[in-house]
Amino acid sequence: MTRGEGRLNFQKLLIRIIRLNYVNGHYEFLRPLARLMREYRRFERTVWALNAIIIAIAIYALMQYLGLTTLMKFYYQDSFILSALPAIVSIISGVALATFFKRRKKADVFPLLGSELSEKAKTAFDNKDLDSLPMQSLAEELKLSLAGIKPSQILDRRQLSGRVMTAILLSAVVALLAQGNLVETADLQSIIELKDRAAGIFQEDKPQPDISQNMNLSENLFGNPSLAVLNENKLPLVLSPGTGAGSIPTNTKPVERVFQQSQAGEAAAVPSELYIESLPPENREIIKNYFTLLSQSD
Repeated sequence: MTRGEGRLNFQKLLIRIIRLNYVNGHYEFLRPLARLMREYRRFERTVWALNAIIIAIAIYALMQYLGLTTLMKFYYQDSFILSALPAIVSIISGVALATFFKRRKKADVFPLLGSELSEKAKTAFDNKDLDSLPMQSLAEELKLSLAGIKPSQILDRRQLSGRVMTAILLSAVVALLAQGNLVETADLQSIIELKDRAAGIFQEDKPQPDISQNMNLSENLFGNPSLAVLNENKLPLVLSPGTGAGSIPTNTKPVERVFQQSQAGEAAAVPSELYIESLPPENREIIKNYFTLLSQSD
């Protein structure tokens, strides 16, 4: 074996040793780093869930304070989905806002490692595919440093406990608002009455069909609007939910009414011809026919 061949064999052996060390664990710093990343992502998911719960409870409490939950339960007693619509809206809003806040925050575990260790970890992670002696030395150093770090040392558990306490306090507020009944049934009844009045105003503006033209009746009698009962039908009585709610019966004492006595008046018979002649000309004929038919029926 010549001197050149011995040097070539030594270089091949050195490269084999470097590759063997690379495979057997000089880059094993990625394992503890991956472990810390998994714990950090789990921590962030827990924070996201607590944020969604807090926002949903806060929105539902606001709806309770405004009386929307009681109003929906009052109007839609027969529909579970509509009566529970405030709770559904609160949950959807909580999840959406919590997701929005989570996306605005970049999930990165490196800043939690400290300034010096963070820079080394970033450098090693960016150059993890390189096979060089400086990289092996840095990887060995990071392996020892990251292996001794526990998740509790870099993750602030007080954020979780603070959010849990906030959720409990908001739940207590919701329970108090549910028992307090800020919106009474009488208030809902007044709202219904206001709605009926508004509907009546709009109905008054609508043109009413003219029945008198179809039935050959006079539009008014004696200069005043008249009402004619043409047919009597049995109409179903429909009571809306909450009708009569809020009414409290009370016992009242009888009140004595004082009536004054007056002299009896004298009635004088008037011939029908004179009565008919005194009527307005436009209504005279229909009233005359009425009396004629009345006398014939007797």
